[in-house]
Amino acid sequence: MTAIEPSEAGRVLRLDLLACPQCKGKLEANAAHLVCNRCGHDYAVLEGIPCFASPDRFYDEFALVHCPFAASPSGLKRVTLGVLPFWSWQEWKFWDRVIPRCDRLLDFGCGRGRGIFIERSRETVGYDGSLTFLRDCAPRYSAVALGQLPRLPFASSLFDVVASSHTVGHVSIEDKDHLISEIARVLRPGGVTAHIIETDSAHPAVSAAKRNSQAYRKQFVEQHGHVGLEPAQRVIQRFESHGLRLNKMQLVDAILPSVLNYRTFFDVPDYQNLPEIRWPRMLSRMSAASGIVNAAYEVGMGVFHSSAEQWFGKPERAQFIHVVFHKA
Repeated sequence: MTAIEPSEAGRVLRLDLLACPQCKGKLEANAAHLVCNRCGHDYAVLEGIPCFASPDRFYDEFALVHCPFAASPSGLKRVTLGVLPFWSWQEWKFWDRVIPRCDRLLDFGCGRGRGIFIERSRETVGYDGSLTFLRDCAPRYSAVALGQLPRLPFASSLFDVVASSHTVGHVSIEDKDHLISEIARVLRPGGVTAHIIETDSAHPAVSAAKRNSQAYRKQFVEQHGHVGLEPAQRVIQRFESHGLRLNKMQLVDAILPSVLNYRTFFDVPDYQNLPEIRWPRMLSRMSAASGIVNAAYEVGMGVFHSSAEQWFGKPERAQFIHVVFHKA
């Protein structure tokens, strides 16, 4: 069998980064395959992308309507965001604050990628279950690979930063500890791991939604594949049990669900009369009707999130958390 030529694999096939997900052995390239020199497992290479599992049909279909490339703001918009706390950019502002400049960053559940990760890292590596996502991500990132969590097919102590956005909640509870042990394994000592994580919530609005179990499962679990929702404190405990020290946690939607939260999870006939979401419902209608009102909402919600929500919010009521851990 002939070795894969660089022109076939492109810059996405980086054997120096990869390891067999079964035994962590080294991989060798042969024809359109990768072969582990320890256990003999064989993995396909499709369009220059190493594939450690079959493409996930759910996320390939999900990719048709979700997760465009998350470009960083530039010019006047970037200057404005440095001054005004626009709510819709709060996730980008989180990454901007916590992702250090580094040699190598892993973005698992990468989707089509994030500009802020490319800006901060000399090499940015993406990992996802969707071939559709990775086709678009590959030209932007230094390398990509396809596979299924909780396994990470990368060499140990390889990354300065490991990050994910809206991904950990997609991993089953049974696989959570395996995933976090993999994060700890591929992270270098002194490294940073940062995540935006979907959580199970005891917020009155979510508790009310759970009373309609069928609608709750459709809206909160099946819609985006949130099969592994856990309370915020349980998530933190899992990371800490693998030797990762919590450095920062921000609560999201722990007091007043945002308009985006309302439109994503609650804006369906089954929940239209819930009194627990009357304020998000009203704000959604007002912000949709007027650009001025929407701008005021964006700034007001941004201020509320960075102040009152962090001071008075309860972790058990959060629907999302932004967390940063360090590895000793």
